Amino acid sequence: MLTNDETKRLKQAILAAIASPLIGSIEDYSWEAIFHYIKNIPLSDPALGRSKLLYDAVDSKTASGWSLKSLQMNSLTTDNTFLFVIQRADIIKKAIQLGVPSLNLQSSPVQLGTAIIQHWNEKIHSSQTAQNVINSYEGILLKNREGNEYVYCEYPLNPLDPNVFSWAWAIDKKTGEVGAGLQGSIAGKTQLVWYKNQKQLFRSRTIPAAAIRLKIERTRLTIDRYVETIFAALQTQTNTQDFVP
Repeated sequence: MLTNDETKRLKQAILAAIASPLIGSIEDYSWEAIFHYIKNIPLSDPALGRSKLLYDAVDSKTASGWSLKSLQMNSLTTDNTFLFVIQRADIIKKAIQLGVPSLNLQSSPVQLGTAIIQHWNEKIHSSQTAQNVINSYEGILLKNREGNEYVYCEYPLNPLDPNVFSWAWAIDKKTGEVGAGLQGSIAGKTQLVWYKNQKQLFRSRTIPAAAIRLKIERTRLTIDRYVETIFAALQTQTNTQDFVP
């Protein structure tokens, strides 16, 4: 979880981000950039290419890596659960690679679920090796629709044990037929959902009591003021008074 100083930097960075008239809300790369600022680690230019590895931020000094997500929610109360995409998992296409060449959509839920977890665990292991990560986390920024309340949640991100999961296809409440989502549960509580059509794997998380909560007073710069401020900063950073875009 964040230190007091990191929490202060989080609030400052959120205020700075939403002050920009060019940004509607904090999403994707904006959250990644903010997190790098929080942890004071180098940030690369996304125009130079984006990695498909798991960790969006890595602190080489501590061998810590974070997979980062930003989500908008209707309720930010403690113990509220939410789902988010963690991986595109085309396990049928990769059946041979996963060591189960006969795997198909008619395979049992347990067989499919085991392959899903294997696919996910391999992603964790390969990314840890490639990115030199020992301490593995998920760093999730939740926000309300108005953009004035934020919750930071951090979870350990470790390989999953396939033996503790039970798997079943969701049932469509309207038709009573088998739905498109395969649910993986632990003690009756849904933890993973895999959709066979989009091949996307979702994970369920619960907002913990220890989550960091921030209330923000939104102040937006005018576009003229913003451009003037940015150009002044560019002139200072490039050490020239005649910076031309």
